[in-house]
Amino acid sequence: MLQPYMPTVSATIQEQLHAPPHCNTLSGKFVCMLPAGHRIGTISPLFQKLEADQIEALRNRFGGQQKATNVKPADEAKPAAPALAPGLIPETAGKADPQRAKQLTEEVAQQGERVRTLKAQKAEKSVIGAEVAKLLDLKKQLVLAEGKNPEPPVTKGKKK
Repeated sequence: MLQPYMPTVSATIQEQLHAPPHCNTLSGKFVCMLPAGHRIGTISPLFQKLEADQIEALRNRFGGQQKATNVKPADEAKPAAPALAPGLIPETAGKADPQRAKQLTEEVAQQGERVRTLKAQKAEKSVIGAEVAKLLDLKKQLVLAEGKNPEPPVTKGKKK
């Protein structure tokens, strides 16, 4: 059943099971196609384990503009609330902090220049993605420091 979609995995499973080729066909019934007493071969993992850094690199590379979901392991989980600038607490998140806003404006400009430089140098996408993520986080902190709502307004209908 996997063969048309994942031929390599299907071949590995068939090899590990020591299954004959006729086991790749589906019949109208669910029946065991292996004889009684069949010996299974040596098993091994079908897929490689993805480490946390690999997952983050893939998320940065292919995640697009999706909001982060709470799918990280418990030890790496971040709060679902928007990231607050250091020194801001939720009660003061709606109030402007001009000094922090000025500092963050400079940091956003520097980070933006860093991203532009990396893109001009045609750096690896994962490196650019990580720097863009930092830039977006700085921009979110800047919006909070300016006392604005960090989430863009929800618009309905088609964009023209």
